[in-house]
Amino acid sequence: MKNSLVIPLFLIISQLSFSQTTPWTEAGVREIAKNGSEHSILTNSSMLTQEGYLYYAEILVDRLLELKPTSSNYNYRKGFLALELRRDYLAAIPHLEVATKDVNPNFDMYSVKETSAPTDAYYHLARCYHYNEQLDLARDNYQNFLNTSRKKSELITESQLKLKQLEVARQLMQNPVNCTLKNLGSNVNTKYADYSSIISFDGSSLYLTSRRPWENGKADGFVDPKTDLYQEDVYVSYLEVDNTWTAPMLLDFCLPERNEATIAISTDEKRVYLYEDQTGNGDIYYSDFYNNKFNDIKLLDNKKINTEYWETHAIVSPDGELLIFVSDRPGGYGGRDLYFAKKTEKGWSDPVNMGPNINGPKDEDAPFISVDNKQLYFGTNDERSMGGFDIMYAEIQLGGTWGPAKNLGYPFNSTNDDLFYTTTVDGLTGYITSYRPDGYGEKDIYEVKNNFLGVKSHTVLKGEVVTTDGSLLPENMIFMAKVNCLDCETGPINHLLYTRNRDGRFMTGLQPCKTYTLTYYDAADEKVMGEETFKTDCSDEYREIIKQLVIDPVNRVVVFPKDSVEVIPDVVVTDYKNIELKHYFDYNKNKLTVKKGELKDFVKEIRQQLADGRQKVTITIESSASYVPTKTFSSNDELAKVRADNMKYDLLDYFENDKATAGKVVVVVKKTIVQGPAYEHDGKNRDKYRPYQYVFLKTE
Repeated sequence: MKNSLVIPLFLIISQLSFSQTTPWTEAGVREIAKNGSEHSILTNSSMLTQEGYLYYAEILVDRLLELKPTSSNYNYRKGFLALELRRDYLAAIPHLEVATKDVNPNFDMYSVKETSAPTDAYYHLARCYHYNEQLDLARDNYQNFLNTSRKKSELITESQLKLKQLEVARQLMQNPVNCTLKNLGSNVNTKYADYSSIISFDGSSLYLTSRRPWENGKADGFVDPKTDLYQEDVYVSYLEVDNTWTAPMLLDFCLPERNEATIAISTDEKRVYLYEDQTGNGDIYYSDFYNNKFNDIKLLDNKKINTEYWETHAIVSPDGELLIFVSDRPGGYGGRDLYFAKKTEKGWSDPVNMGPNINGPKDEDAPFISVDNKQLYFGTNDERSMGGFDIMYAEIQLGGTWGPAKNLGYPFNSTNDDLFYTTTVDGLTGYITSYRPDGYGEKDIYEVKNNFLGVKSHTVLKGEVVTTDGSLLPENMIFMAKVNCLDCETGPINHLLYTRNRDGRFMTGLQPCKTYTLTYYDAADEKVMGEETFKTDCSDEYREIIKQLVIDPVNRVVVFPKDSVEVIPDVVVTDYKNIELKHYFDYNKNKLTVKKGELKDFVKEIRQQLADGRQKVTITIESSASYVPTKTFSSNDELAKVRADNMKYDLLDYFENDKATAGKVVVVVKKTIVQGPAYEHDGKNRDKYRPYQYVFLKTE
């Protein structure tokens, strides 16, 4: 991926010109460091820096510092390289502080007699202080640079911008917003660069880009000699029941010699959008999931979107009606701008610049749209930022325009780069790429929780599809649901949903107070397997509709689509609202597992409330059996009791065997009953009896 951050010029280059006739190698550079003269080491370090071989240049600079540890010249070089190679501003500060003690406007980078540093040292020291939230020192050094630099320096404009960003930082830091950030830890983050994460709407999958080595060593031969960095690759990590992330898995399309970077995923996770630079300009690609893997990447074949210019990012809105992408094509407001295209019968409309409410004189990047299609998040590094890239927020207005955009505030944003923000379905939990003092490497991925960005006045449909024996769908069946709004203002809306392969789930956003039909198909031949009609709640709260669909794979029909509908009230992070789960059993079935499905979600939410500060949770259980005779158990009363006891002891075993939750959860069987219509020797009429075969859990 092209660097999305501003990298200033290294030095004022002298009139001398050098060229390297043979390729640089690490062994050759280390030989120069070991046996070369100071003049040879200095000259080659300058050449390497000019040619972008910063890793090799640092090897030589380390040797120069051994020779003259107090040299302002050599300390400047070391500080600059630590900052540019690794964004290690804490390591750079002491070197640049030495450098600024002796500054020469007529600095000669190739002279062994030069002991001073260039005036650029003030600028880079100011950057380090800026990143480290030392605002007064940053201001003083930006000003020192402006007072001493050559008038044609390209860094003058950057310094003037950063002085404005310092004022934004002061204002935002004096009025912090209510949010908490947590590093995702060593399961996800490494000493290498980990970034550009995308969270699935249900919060269970995290796609990310990383420059880590491959476990099989195949990437070792493709390390970039200029930076000593591995190529970019795409990984996915899954959230476990105990709220830990699995070790990220490399996706199938990655090649060790090629950069691929995540930018977006479809709601059903059957398509991942990527940035790749096969053409030399940088374009949008995608990979589709089929045959149980992500397949070879393909160029997004739209010449209105992918052009001869630089396109870095794209996102399709959850309703599929809007595409927002990033480009530096002519006619924008600054460097990279956000553009949008609308879905038409023939594809995508001509792109339109999103205008001055969104775009500024610098760069915008990494757009993301909330599940209700009304909230836009993106990054900018212009004068609205408190330093580097900041996450901005805009809402859609009447008439379909966006903005004006607002900074999400501190500590959501920092004085360093904060980018690639995506959220779960309720908008209260997000994931961000940032440089923070507690990071593991060059940049890390963080979880951000807040109480002010939640989605309102919106309903989300969550579905889970299983077969009658509880297994996932067979590979030769492609489940598809068509959602049709019958009374939406924009007319009938048909939206196709596909299940996620690994767990049979699907999700989409719905408008409140509207009537919908859901038609279930096998997409292989468009056979209709079932249909139902329902109306969404008219409340102005965020709500969820949960559906568990049981499919008979032999006859290809939906057996029980309606009895599993539950409405979940508005979720507020710190309110610890009680949670409910009602699961309907098939004949004689009596057990669930916390490792998957709706019970996994139920215990996950309890764990989260306990982690957020809830001291105690009581789970009450009500279980029921119908009057359909059972041969497995002595009576229907016993079956109802077994359902309750299985649930009770499985929950206790789960919570008590974890130090984080042990002693904090009480499970009580409140009632076991047998109910429903009398049995009329019609056991095949499952719809009649299934509403009375359930277990109902509720927290108190």
